[in-house]
Amino acid sequence: QLINLKELWLSMNYFTGGIPENIGALKSLESFSMWENEDLTGHIPDSLYDLTMLEDLHLFRNSFSGSISTQIGRLTKLKTLTLAENKFTGTLPTELGLCQDLEFLRIEMTDIEGSAPKEVCDLTEKNLFSDDRDKEYFKADCLEDNVTMVAFFVCDCCSSCCDHVTNQCKILD
Repeated sequence: QLINLKELWLSMNYFTGGIPENIGALKSLESFSMWENEDLTGHIPDSLYDLTMLEDLHLFRNSFSGSISTQIGRLTKLKTLTLAENKFTGTLPTELGLCQDLEFLRIEMTDIEGSAPKEVCDLTEKNLFSDDRDKEYFKADCLEDNVTMVAFFVCDCCSSCCDHVTNQCKILD
């Protein structure tokens, strides 16, 4: 049993399938990384939201799908959330604003649409938009594309925006 496991890094291993449904049994987990395993599919299992000690969640560059659950707000210790370059859909839940320690958020090159919730943008006064952080601390598909001249995701508080069609990005001033 791995009940005291703090970090689980499974990135760049050519894994297939999805995140195991029983991931929530790792109650002490603080950092979970499964990025760049391009054949990982499926949704984020509900049990992942039982990992209330989680500070870092890296799932970018996979083929995960489905929407981001409102249960994301249960991860109140979360500092880093990278979901970019996946097939996620739906909107960014307002409950993400409950993650008061969030410092770094990447959702670009997904199919997450709508607009950045006020609750998430309110984190700008706390941690998310600290001048000490990387210039791309909140990155989304909020750049007007060259075809429709409309942004896929509306964001008044993003630090970097991408064109949903061309995947070209730029840092905002």
